[in-house]
Amino acid sequence: MCGRFSLHATDQELVDGTACSRLAGFREERRYNIAPGQWVIVVRPERGERVPDAARWGLVPSWAKDPEGGPRPINARAEGIETKPTFRGAFRHGRCLIPASGFYEWKASGTQKQPFFIRPRGGEGLFVFAGLFSEWTGSDGELKTCAIITTTPNDLMAGIHDRMPAILAGADQAAWLDPGNRQAAVLLRPFDAEAMEAYPVGKAVGNPRNDGPELIEPLRARS
Repeated sequence: MCGRFSLHATDQELVDGTACSRLAGFREERRYNIAPGQWVIVVRPERGERVPDAARWGLVPSWAKDPEGGPRPINARAEGIETKPTFRGAFRHGRCLIPASGFYEWKASGTQKQPFFIRPRGGEGLFVFAGLFSEWTGSDGELKTCAIITTTPNDLMAGIHDRMPAILAGADQAAWLDPGNRQAAVLLRPFDAEAMEAYPVGKAVGNPRNDGPELIEPLRARS
């Protein structure tokens, strides 16, 4: 799964990383512990362009009767995503991109769990997650929500966890956002392990109230 991630990028880095067609709507991000239920940046297709938007992390299907009364999944498994009732509508009409500087995962070791930070190799650039976007409308107004799609792990992630975010690069981003692409699910595959790196970090990231650059410092640097 993917339950925490970071985004510490300038607005220009966000535009470059997602090939968004305009800067307006982005703001410089310096967030190191993004947690479920918080607002996140998404990039959606609109009139042939890629536009930035904000959505709460935890998908509420458009058909839900009560946005607070049911499950709000933060992740969607790639396997069978086209047919699962919770996700199939968003898969057909709400595919989006979710930029991240990196993400956290916890490796089980006996009764303990060690958090790792996973980022692009060298710490440069962004990951762009395949996401689902949904708009719920009710008497209380409109609510925009999203979920991150997960897939099977690559060689790097297999030693940490049995799932990882579905990460898109280059032409795969355009193919994912294309509403006419009925084969988009084939893009939801493990990312190139050679383009990633992972290292252990302190356990302070487990508390969503903690947020700062110290959370992504390698654990060995603190000893």
